Amino acid sequence: MDEARTLYSDTVSGHEGKGYITIDGHNREAFELSKFTAEIELTVSEKRMLGHRMTQHKVTGAKGTGSMTMFHMNSEMINYAKKYLKNGTFTGFTMLVLQEDEQSTVGKQEIAYYGVIPTKLPGSILDDSSDDGVTFDTDFTFDSFEILSSFGNPANL
Repeated sequence: MDEARTLYSDTVSGHEGKGYITIDGHNREAFELSKFTAEIELTVSEKRMLGHRMTQHKVTGAKGTGSMTMFHMNSEMINYAKKYLKNGTFTGFTMLVLQEDEQSTVGKQEIAYYGVIPTKLPGSILDDSSDDGVTFDTDFTFDSFEILSSFGNPANL
């Protein structure tokens, strides 16, 4: 191929990936995970300095946020909430997200998110208007992350 351009075959499908969860030292595949999005929100300060007419900007911090959708098919989260209410400790958990599409030449990306704290945990969910699997949505925060592997450049670039 003589032209360097983005090939659709090198995009990474949202279906091609897995999530893993570590709660209280127990690791397992997060098989009930349906959707996961994590973002780094930058804290940006602004100041107009003496002698300048334009406002200048500086990154002064960051915040980890995200959202996820999970199928409601185990009691792990409600038990985690009950443990917090009983003894007052909620340490958060770790999520490891792997994105890898065998059709793409960019390889894989693995990121571990630490101190994940969901803002809502499911109790009971009933819905007579749907035959689909029951899901719940929650936003979350995380305290830090580590990039374990990164996507590379497509083979044709």
